[in-house]
Amino acid sequence: MVPKPGGKKPDTKKTGGQKASSKGRKQAPAKKGKGRASAAKKEAKSLTSDLIDHRLTKALSHPLRVSILAVANQREISPSEFADEFDVPLSNVSYHFRVLNDHECLELVKEVPVRGSSEHRYRGSRRGLITDGNWKALGKNVQTTLRIAGLQDLLNRCQQALDAETFDSRDDAIFFWIGGVVDEIGWERLTEAMNRVIKEVSDIEVESADRLRQNGTNQVPMTFAVTGFESPKQQPLPSKRKKKRQPKRKK
Repeated sequence: MVPKPGGKKPDTKKTGGQKASSKGRKQAPAKKGKGRASAAKKEAKSLTSDLIDHRLTKALSHPLRVSILAVANQREISPSEFADEFDVPLSNVSYHFRVLNDHECLELVKEVPVRGSSEHRYRGSRRGLITDGNWKALGKNVQTTLRIAGLQDLLNRCQQALDAETFDSRDDAIFFWIGGVVDEIGWERLTEAMNRVIKEVSDIEVESADRLRQNGTNQVPMTFAVTGFESPKQQPLPSKRKKKRQPKRKK
């Protein structure tokens, strides 16, 4: 080290492979409040995470609310409109709309005058709502409920596409599934590949939204689905063995 003009060369004797502290050098006092701020930040983050998990669990613990949110993430919809489309009692639908709105999963877009009253129209305010950490915090029962509701919603979209004859209207439409066997490493690679595809599709959708806002190009409503799950082991078919004939006993 180069000493300051008129100063002493600091002690750089090594002890245990580390430089010894310079004699007389004063250490900078620790900034007051820094530790407290860091602790407060961690506590706030923990409380926020707990609050999000609580809201997710409450808001998505019913399959009808999952279906409502799936539709509201695609377009504006009112409770009466949803009740008519899905043949569900309006009183039940209105209750679940209120729960989603209270937990900030829906937002009121506008109120439309209808026959002396007002129709409340909503849209989803949280798309891609569940992170990996929140998903684990939901518990197995809620996870299963969400997956079943999501599958039902996907089947409904497939049926709507079949009815509208858009399911195979495009030559480049894709439908693919496969059943097979992999080891644990193969399963990990499979889930990583699916997550990469999901991320890429999300990026494509964001880019498309920007182009649509700027250029107003032709919209292509689409459905994209990815699923991977462990299948039950296939039981071998019982073999048809011919029964050996017992030799007749002579009387």
